[in-house]
Amino acid sequence: MLRSLKQEFFKFRYQRMPLYGLMTLLILMIYTYLTNHNADFLLKSGFGASQWVIIILITVASSIISIEYQNNTIINLLYKTSQKWQIYLAKFLVMLFYSLFLLLMNLIFTIILKFILFNNYHNAFLKPLLLNLTGGFIYSFFIIALAFLLISWLKINPLVIGIGLVMGFLGASISTALYSIFNPIKWNPLNMIYVSNQLANPHFIHSSHLNNSELIVATCLYAALFLIVGYQIFKKRSI
Repeated sequence: MLRSLKQEFFKFRYQRMPLYGLMTLLILMIYTYLTNHNADFLLKSGFGASQWVIIILITVASSIISIEYQNNTIINLLYKTSQKWQIYLAKFLVMLFYSLFLLLMNLIFTIILKFILFNNYHNAFLKPLLLNLTGGFIYSFFIIALAFLLISWLKINPLVIGIGLVMGFLGASISTALYSIFNPIKWNPLNMIYVSNQLANPHFIHSSHLNNSELIVATCLYAALFLIVGYQIFKKRSI
């Protein structure tokens, strides 16, 4: 397992996609400022970090699976280790590390942009920002596991990215609309996106209809389910 993890970190380090993801994050943060000058919202949300990081993660996560088959490098991986679960889990752990890296860079970018754009802003923003980033990291378990499942099943990268865009921009609205029809629908996977915001903004409980503990546990359980199902599909996928 350790060997597989080292291999995945080595490959990931020299791929361009992670760097593009970081550059995209900064560009989207600036874009958020250009469309919304509310300092309180921007600083506490990390310039919209929750939705931007989701989109970047699902794009990069699906790509690191699909590229193995496109370049036929999956054969080399299987030659070096016959345990497919080690390959799958190693990629998942690398993506978790990348999500943590993105969120830490978002924190740094936010602090830098604060002094450039809102130097006169004196309200406390670090605590809500850190809570939002913590929620974003919890949700990253969910979104990475989902991306791996979808790319293993659908095998079409643009389609997986499209689903990620829908979840990032419309998932919460769809979930809220469904709740008005059927109360237990609050446990649907689309509702888990609220974990990215609710830890810092308790009023979101009126939208998610789940308390923080329920939301965190449900998000982790969905992530575990997606990871298991995704691996089963990946294991049976032909080379």
